[in-house]
Amino acid sequence: MKALAKYAGIALSVGIVGCGGGDGGGGDTIDQTLLAQYRAAVPSETQIMASSPKAQSGAKVGDPAIYPVGSADIALGINGSVGYIIESLEFIVSIEPTVYNSDTKEFFWGPYMAQDGFGTIAAYIKDAGEGEEFRYHYAILRGKDNDVAGLVPVIWGGANPDPDTKEHGSGITLFDFEANHAFETANNPNGANMPMDRGRFVAVYGKDTTDTGDLTLVFAALRGFVSKDKPDAQPADLDYLYGRLDDGTNKVDFIDWKSAFDVHEDPAKTKPEDVGVRLAFVNEGQGRAEAQASGGDLTSGQVADAIECWDNALAQSYLSFKTSTNGMEDGAVSDGDLASCGLFQASLSELGVPALADVPAEYKAALDQLAKNGVPQD
Repeated sequence: MKALAKYAGIALSVGIVGCGGGDGGGGDTIDQTLLAQYRAAVPSETQIMASSPKAQSGAKVGDPAIYPVGSADIALGINGSVGYIIESLEFIVSIEPTVYNSDTKEFFWGPYMAQDGFGTIAAYIKDAGEGEEFRYHYAILRGKDNDVAGLVPVIWGGANPDPDTKEHGSGITLFDFEANHAFETANNPNGANMPMDRGRFVAVYGKDTTDTGDLTLVFAALRGFVSKDKPDAQPADLDYLYGRLDDGTNKVDFIDWKSAFDVHEDPAKTKPEDVGVRLAFVNEGQGRAEAQASGGDLTSGQVADAIECWDNALAQSYLSFKTSTNGMEDGAVSDGDLASCGLFQASLSELGVPALADVPAEYKAALDQLAKNGVPQD
C-alpha cells in the first residue's frame, strides 16, 4: 500500500484524520463499536459519484446544449461502475462478520455461496495502522469453493474515514473487471460464454471542509473498458476529474475528462480523435463547457476548439467553434452572444476551476499503472 503514497494526496490538499482503531472483540462476541469504525472505510455515493447538469423546472426551454448531455452520459457510465462497487461493498459488510482476527486487526466475511453467479464470495476490512497511507484496507474476493487460500480480489481499496463526519474522508477504490473475467474463464464451466465487462476502473477520492465550503474531489481512470452490452466495441480509456464545492447556499460542480473516439459523422473518417471536455455549472444548471479535439482524421497539426454556455434549462445560449493548424487560426464560427454566459463569459481557467492538467504527472502515471495492472501485489 505504501506504493500508493505518491498519489494518495491528490484526493484533497487539506488534512484528513483517520479514525482510531482498537483491539476490539473477537471470539464469540463482535465489538459493534469497532465494527462500525471499520465499516466507515467503505466509500459512500456522495464521496465518489459525479453530478451532471439538470434542467430546472420553470426555466425557459430552448435548443438543448451539446456538452452537458454528452458529459452526463460519461458521468452516468462512471457512476454505474461506482454504484456497483458501493452497493456490493455495503451489502456484504452489512452482514455480521464471520470472524475477527485481533492479531491482524481484520474483520472477515464469508466465504458465502454466490447467489447470482459461480462459486463463493468473501470480503475483508483490515486496520493497517496509523503508519499507512490508508488506515483501512478492504476487498471483495471470489473463490471457486470454501478454500480461503484460493480467493481472488475483484474489488479492492483503502480509506481514511473521518471519525466525526460520515461523508468526509479520503481513499482509493478499484473495480477489476479483468480479474473477474479471468476468474470466470478459469473456474466457471460456462464462464467463457458469459457476457462480462472488461477492463479496470480506479478512483482516488476525498471530501472535507475547506474555508469556502465542503469540497469533493475525485480523480479516476478507466482502462481497456468494454461493456458486456457492447462486447464488439473498441476498448475505451478515460481520465476523469470531478469536483464539487458546496458552501451551503450554492453548489459548483466541475468535470474534466479526456478520451479517444471518432468525432466525425462521415463514415469514411473512422480514426479516433483525442478529445477533452471540461465544464463547470452552478446548482446543477447554468454553466460553461470547453472542448478540444486533435489527431485522428483531423489534419496534421490541426486542433478544433469549442466553447458552449447554457442556461438553467440547459438551453444553449452561446456556441463557438474554432480550428487552428500549427497555432494559426484557420476557421471560426459562433452563434449567440457571449454576454449571455454571465459569470461564464470568463474561461474556466480564469475562474480558477481545477482541471486534469493540474493533476501532477506522477499521480497520473501511478493511477494509470493501477488501472492497467490491477491490485498491487504487496
